[in-house]
Amino acid sequence: MLWLTAFLLKITYQQTLFYSAFTDTTLTNSENWSFVGADPLSVIQLCGTYSIVGGFEKFAFGVAATKFLQLPPHYKMKITITFFVIDTWDANEYCHLYVDENLVFKQLYDYSQGQAHICGQTGNHRQDSIQEIQTEFLHSGATAFIELTTTLDQIPFDESWGFRNFRLFLYLCPSGCLTCTYENSQAECQTWIITNSFYTDIQYSSFSTSGWNVLNGDSTKQQCSMIPSVCGYGVCGKDTQLTITFVQLPFHTRMKIKFKYLKIDSWELSDQAILYVNQNLRWKNSLSVFDQYLYGVCGGSAQESFINVELTFPHYLTFSTITFSNTLDQAQTDESFGIRDIEIFVQQSICGDKIVQENEECDDGNLEPFDGCFNCVYSCADGCSICNQGTCLGCYSGWLYIRYASTCEKVSKITQINQDTQIAQSQSLSICYDYIEGCQECLGGTCILCKQGYQLKHQVNVCQSICGDKIITIDEECDGYNCSQCNFYCPDFCDICEFGVCQVCQQGYYFQNNQCIKQETASLCQPQCELCIESVCYKCQYGHNLVLGQCQEICGNNSLAVYSLEECACNPYCSDCRFGFCFQCGESYQLINNTCISKCGDKIVQENEECDDGNEIEFDGCYNCQFSCSLNCQDCQQGICLDSCQYGYHLVNDICMTICGDMVVAGTEQCEDGNKISHDGCYQCQYSCPLDCSDCIHGQCLMCDAGFVLYDNFCTNICGDGILSNLEQCDDGNQSDGDGCSSDCFVENNWICKVDGDCTYVKYPTIISEYIMQKNQYQYVQISFSQPVYTQSSINYLQTIKPAIVDLNETLFNITIMEVQAAQQDKATDVQYMLQIEIFKSLDYYPILEIMLTEQLYNDNQAPLMYMIDYLQLKQPNYITEEQVQIASAFQQINEVTVKSLCLLTILLMLLGNALSFWGILDALQEQSYLKYINVLYPQTLIIYFTSSQVLSIQPALDTITLYKNEGKFLQFPYLSSYEKFEFYEVNADIAEGFRVEVLVFATLFGFYLGTLSAVKILSKMELWEFLQTQPKLVRLIQKVKRKVNAKLRDAKGDSLKDTLRACTWDLLFMALLELNVPHNYQNPRSYICILIAISILIATLVILLNQVSGLKSWKKQNFYQFWQQKRDIFQVTKKFLILFVLVFCQYQQELQTMILTLINAFYLLYVIHFKHFEDSLEYVKSIIMETSLTIFTASTFVNWNILSNYLQYSQRINIAWIQMSILVSVLIIFIFIEIYNAYLLMKQKILESREKKQKQLEKERQLSEVKITDQKEQLSNQDNPLNREKTIFFRARYPSKIQPQKI
Repeated sequence: MLWLTAFLLKITYQQTLFYSAFTDTTLTNSENWSFVGADPLSVIQLCGTYSIVGGFEKFAFGVAATKFLQLPPHYKMKITITFFVIDTWDANEYCHLYVDENLVFKQLYDYSQGQAHICGQTGNHRQDSIQEIQTEFLHSGATAFIELTTTLDQIPFDESWGFRNFRLFLYLCPSGCLTCTYENSQAECQTWIITNSFYTDIQYSSFSTSGWNVLNGDSTKQQCSMIPSVCGYGVCGKDTQLTITFVQLPFHTRMKIKFKYLKIDSWELSDQAILYVNQNLRWKNSLSVFDQYLYGVCGGSAQESFINVELTFPHYLTFSTITFSNTLDQAQTDESFGIRDIEIFVQQSICGDKIVQENEECDDGNLEPFDGCFNCVYSCADGCSICNQGTCLGCYSGWLYIRYASTCEKVSKITQINQDTQIAQSQSLSICYDYIEGCQECLGGTCILCKQGYQLKHQVNVCQSICGDKIITIDEECDGYNCSQCNFYCPDFCDICEFGVCQVCQQGYYFQNNQCIKQETASLCQPQCELCIESVCYKCQYGHNLVLGQCQEICGNNSLAVYSLEECACNPYCSDCRFGFCFQCGESYQLINNTCISKCGDKIVQENEECDDGNEIEFDGCYNCQFSCSLNCQDCQQGICLDSCQYGYHLVNDICMTICGDMVVAGTEQCEDGNKISHDGCYQCQYSCPLDCSDCIHGQCLMCDAGFVLYDNFCTNICGDGILSNLEQCDDGNQSDGDGCSSDCFVENNWICKVDGDCTYVKYPTIISEYIMQKNQYQYVQISFSQPVYTQSSINYLQTIKPAIVDLNETLFNITIMEVQAAQQDKATDVQYMLQIEIFKSLDYYPILEIMLTEQLYNDNQAPLMYMIDYLQLKQPNYITEEQVQIASAFQQINEVTVKSLCLLTILLMLLGNALSFWGILDALQEQSYLKYINVLYPQTLIIYFTSSQVLSIQPALDTITLYKNEGKFLQFPYLSSYEKFEFYEVNADIAEGFRVEVLVFATLFGFYLGTLSAVKILSKMELWEFLQTQPKLVRLIQKVKRKVNAKLRDAKGDSLKDTLRACTWDLLFMALLELNVPHNYQNPRSYICILIAISILIATLVILLNQVSGLKSWKKQNFYQFWQQKRDIFQVTKKFLILFVLVFCQYQQELQTMILTLINAFYLLYVIHFKHFEDSLEYVKSIIMETSLTIFTASTFVNWNILSNYLQYSQRINIAWIQMSILVSVLIIFIFIEIYNAYLLMKQKILESREKKQKQLEKERQLSEVKITDQKEQLSNQDNPLNREKTIFFRARYPSKIQPQKI
């Protein structure tokens, strides 16, 4: 708690109110603010009881308030404003606050947030509101450019804004810091010192541009709005470079450069600003990616941005050259820039940065004592008695010197052992009584384990070092390179060596790669000797004579002289000298008459030159490589003017020159007016005539063109004189508003004026942008116009439509323009275009689409478009990453495989006699497939998952049949357009399109039924074939198959038909309800037929329900629980009808639709749990699982409501979609396991029944065999009896048969 309190106190202390404006109760002036699109002298007015800046009919479209402030060192800024929203702000209009390159505040306001009428108009949708704006953000620039504006697009009479109570708070840097960041402590930021600063003044009069070299640009100071800068609009741009060189910088390790870069006009994405430091690229940026101001400040019509840049990088040199450049490729009037607030900081040395600097002895990067360097000062290691620069040379008593590591290790000796206690004895077992070098563990004073690098010698109880293991121990000098028997050895022919490294070789040898190599004896002959034997020259080269064994050169005067005498040598700048004559000169010299003369103009000062500036300009201080005085300079030394310049001249770079703008006419100047306004009589210190002046002398106009009048040396048009001038759009001879030509001679909206002043009221066409739909990752917007329009140019008008997403980089979206009805030249049509928008980024807000037309359109009366720009609010993009697409596709594939597996299992179960599972699974899968029609904007992951619902559809098969059977017109039906989510999935609302599926299903079943009847008849005939009478077993098999087929046919007439109808209920009810809810063309008789079919389906459903309800009288025979247990069909059909009714008729009320569907599923779940209408327990479990999953899914769908989109991010909705998909897939997987178990039980039952049947058959055969044996015995006995011989056939009737009749 204490640290939290301290932190809050720290923040409160650092936050300082630095500047405030318009806080008085009554405002009187603009307080030196600048305004775009408004007059600073008339911006104050009352809004109700408040005195505000702007307000009703003042600030609207195209207006911005700006302020430029100089700030103390700080790292964060906070701004608070009281903002007034006046009149009919639309739902897509924002308030913007820019501070330098950042859009620090953006808020959507509309009239619905208004409290009451304050100062705007009264009426519907005209409510005003007062909003308190507060924003906090990081900022460390020396100045701040602030712009407050809006995206309003109507006139001030319709919607406007204003503000007051502007306050700016700063979080200041710690005391003594000239620059800092949020993380810096006072000690850290004080290490930065400023070495130079340029162009930091905010007053134009005191702003200085000296110091930097400007190449291909104007170095005079410029002004953009209220902001002075070097370079600026129209004077610096393509190929402009700013360069400066610093010498004798303080010793440092890092450099920081801060500056404000003014990006002016229409920079493209490929245009980049560049900064080099010592020819190393330190900054390169495409400034078009930053937030651009809505309205131009100092350039043309393009947007601009002022960017604060702070660069920090390693730098150690005491000199530095800094260069600004760019990659601009257009004229300076189209792309330009300015720079100001340049500050150069260097960071002084810091102990601990591992860099040894001028005031440090060492720097090991830590503050650990006794490691050789502490606090950047050499220190001895622990136990060291003597050291040199941190290297230990000896140790104190009780410490052991480790030579190879130059460290000391403490020696532990135990001199007293307490043998009276068992504890001491046990301890003494592991301690050596006397120190044994290299021993790691002792037992009873005897070493039993040596350290690494040693081996134990048991006989003498010592640890002996192992030579050759590359581990250096205390008694080894080395173990490896330059080592012999673990002792250093010197290389051969070495006189002095240390640690195996030779320091001095023997005489006649030189040192190389730690070896002493013998020097080869060099020849003592001269280089001019051609034949040399044992240092004796026998023949000289051409041009030399052999004299007493020496080669002497024949000089140019034919006299002999000793080689290398001056009379035979060329000057030292000759690279090819022969006999005293030079044939080639060195670099920077030219050969004239066999003599090397320095080149004047190569910027290299040679011995015969006083200077060399690389040009041939006179009076610039150096001319013909000799010092020269500048023009009008009386006294100069070495090209530097020492006297003051004449009046009107200024000393710039040691040259006296005139400066335009100093209000003194001198040199080639004709005039001086102290400004840069063209056509005011004097421009760039030369006379210029005012515009529309027909006669002028020395910048003074004597007569204006027709239609203009001379006033204060300006030719001003006369509005209302009936003469149309080039400054007027119209002139109807009066200064009245409302007649088409306004009081200032501009054409009013919805009027067309001719050259003769005649104006006609014509309604202007307007652009209409309409949001159509969102499908997957695409959004569709339609562009149309309120009237038929045409273009006057021959270009394709599609190329003049410039759509963009406001405040979104153009690389993050793609907009495709599709022609529906193109604009034609000189022919008015209902022009229509469609935009397909794809955004490649997930956004947590609704983006704004800006549609800009760069080419005018006209209606039949030649009236132009009223507005060339329109804004439309889009929906949040359905954007997901590639990884999310793969995961969603995996879910979809799992679902498809699961559904197919379930279908195969249920078919198997139906063949095994369990048809209930087949129809139950089919019903559940159908209900899941209808979840996609809930009219909410599902995340893209869930949309991908729902594509697997097509597995159950036979529509692809029908489409294939239709494709290949062109003559089968009965399979093709007209397309009836749907709406909302049904339109998204391209559902054909024509009932015949869906009804053909059900017809095909029933036709297939009926065909199967007829085929089965035919099979029974064939089997009956086969039973009577004569050749089969000899095969009784085959006959019995045919009879058995016939009996089973007849049994199945009896079932098909009852339950099978009923189950099929129940399964088709989903599609039948859906098609009927959808058919009744879509608009029809009642002029076509087919529409009545389709509606009649739909009504018939609903009546049939109602009859089924009534038949179920008709059994209510049976309550007297059954209890309530048993009755509703048997009446589950009424609940199932009712549930299906209600779900489909809500899906179809509540498409436009997504909140109501979701809540009702959740209640329906929840109530049916309670019914299933309470009444348990399934006799099979597994079917009961499946039903509960399915209904629970549907209830959870529909209940969680509320997260996709439009009203919650501002509270839930798209990523959160995707996470919830993962859960929903997991639930749906899990249900199907559970069903698979249950059906596998069902199949197992059925097969087990079949096997048991088969075994029991075989046992009964065996028992029967055994009984028959016993009876047969008994009869045979009786027959034998009867044959022996004489009485039996007299018996006839009728005699047997007297005796009962011993074969008992059996029930078949």
